[in-house]
Amino acid sequence: MTQKNQDRRSFLKTATAAAGATFAVGQTVLAEEAKGANGRPGVGFIGTGGRCGAHINIVNTLKKQGLVEPVAVCDVYGPRLRAASQKTDNAKMYKAHEELLQDPKVDIVCIATPDRHHAPQAIDAVRAGKDVYCEKPLTHWSQFDLAKKLGEETAKHKRIVQVGTQYMADDNYAKVRKMIGEGIIGKPVHVELGYYRRGDWGERMHIPDPNAKPGPDLNWERFLGDAPKVPYSVSRFFQWRLYWDYAGGPATDLLVHMFTPVFCLLGLDFPHRVLGGGGTFQYNREVPDQCNIIADYPDGPSVVMMNTLSNHVPTDTKIRGTDGVIMWKSLGSKDCKGIRIVPFGKDKKELFLPWAGMGSTTRLWANLIDCVKTRKQPYSPISAAVRVQAPLSMAIIGHRENKVTMFDEKTQSVKMV
Repeated sequence: MTQKNQDRRSFLKTATAAAGATFAVGQTVLAEEAKGANGRPGVGFIGTGGRCGAHINIVNTLKKQGLVEPVAVCDVYGPRLRAASQKTDNAKMYKAHEELLQDPKVDIVCIATPDRHHAPQAIDAVRAGKDVYCEKPLTHWSQFDLAKKLGEETAKHKRIVQVGTQYMADDNYAKVRKMIGEGIIGKPVHVELGYYRRGDWGERMHIPDPNAKPGPDLNWERFLGDAPKVPYSVSRFFQWRLYWDYAGGPATDLLVHMFTPVFCLLGLDFPHRVLGGGGTFQYNREVPDQCNIIADYPDGPSVVMMNTLSNHVPTDTKIRGTDGVIMWKSLGSKDCKGIRIVPFGKDKKELFLPWAGMGSTTRLWANLIDCVKTRKQPYSPISAAVRVQAPLSMAIIGHRENKVTMFDEKTQSVKMV
């Protein structure tokens, strides 16, 4: 092996020795110590729209098991705020997240707001001494500096941040990462992955009240945050995923799910060069309905990410090495049952590992609650999420500017060429 290959192999082996820092292994076992009312951590929800409904359902179920207690909700839209309070047995209502973070009953914060608010609110939360479940993506595509800041603040304040990429919730990843580190497929050189749908699912963000307007029950200025100051639009408010100002389209909404496990299995860092392509070819929206990304890493691999919202025919995820391949079926496939590991050596046998939790948001929550008490790192940690965000943001920037984006190692920043 070349020196670079030896360094990479050494890195993977070292990382594997602490694999629990990236992939929690085995069943979730709660420690004796507990926080909050009745010995349960108190959960506060910031952003109570559609995705938060799933989180509230999970937390309510975990409450019945005596593990957590929903205690507070926050939203800029009154009807949604009141509905969430009722759903959480009359949890205390707040219209500003800063006020919720001052609530001593809140130990864990669930952030499910539009992308632009994820990092600012998570930074405020860890500074306030709260642990965090932050929905993906970690930041809006234009806020990579804030992603890095969140990583720094999380470490500084010794908080736990679980990022909502539920495909990370599988016990097999630690085993596979260990095998990669031991060279079961040789040097990883090429990756392909994809996320495919047929239909503009962004339109599922329905408009509950076409006559809703800014006022006491709808805080438009707080919704905008650091986004461009534009006149109020009922579509922008309720269907924000369709607009560049608030979302990044398939790159940060969908491909982030497929890429995060691959990133962690390979122990990647920041990319060297990223190309972003695609476009809005079918649907009436600002963000793309077709998205392709090529992310080249120093000394490999080259990662190809593919997406279309016009056709649901899937492709497998493949990690190709010089001596073998690791693959699994797309989640759109009926036979998506686990991970295949195929070494090329004559004396090497093919291995198959059935999925053990992949895709379960409930497992992410149970894992987070465990980590809040043990202070171990969760399934989907902030350290990985910051680096996952880099190629996704770079691809979007390059797509919008028709340029190639490069990552400057010295300044830890993105530049265009």
